[in-house]
Amino acid sequence: MPDDKSPMYERGAATMKAIGNAAPGPGRNRFPNLPPEQADDVQRKLVEFCFGDTWGREGSHIDLKTRRLLTIAALVSQGKERQLKGHISGALAQGITPEEITESIVHLIAYVGFPSGLTALEIANEVFAARK
Repeated sequence: MPDDKSPMYERGAATMKAIGNAAPGPGRNRFPNLPPEQADDVQRKLVEFCFGDTWGREGSHIDLKTRRLLTIAALVSQGKERQLKGHISGALAQGITPEEITESIVHLIAYVGFPSGLTALEIANEVFAARK
C-alpha cells in the first residue's frame, strides 16, 4: 500500500473501523492468493470505492447496519458463499445479532429460493458456531 492515502481511502478505512473490520495495513492482506502488486491494488480499490465511496457515502440516509444487511442479501442472492461468511462475521462484530441475520436470510427465501436461502442459513450457523 502506498504511504500517501487519498481522502476517499481515509474515509473508507474509517468506515471499515466503524463496522468492526480490521483496518487495512501491513500484515493484513485480504487477498493472499493474489500476487502482492495485485493484492495491494485490489485492497486500495476495495477501501476507496466499496467502503469510502459506497459504504461511507456522505449524505446517505441508510445506516451502517442496514448497509450490512443489504450486503448480506445481495451475497445470498448471488450465491457468493465465501464473501457471505465474511459479511456475516462482520455483521456480528458490528453488533448485529444472530437472530437479526437469521431472520433476514429467512425473509430472503421467498425472493431468492430455498436452495440459496438454505445454503445461506447453513453458512450463517457455521459462522455463529465458530464465533462461540
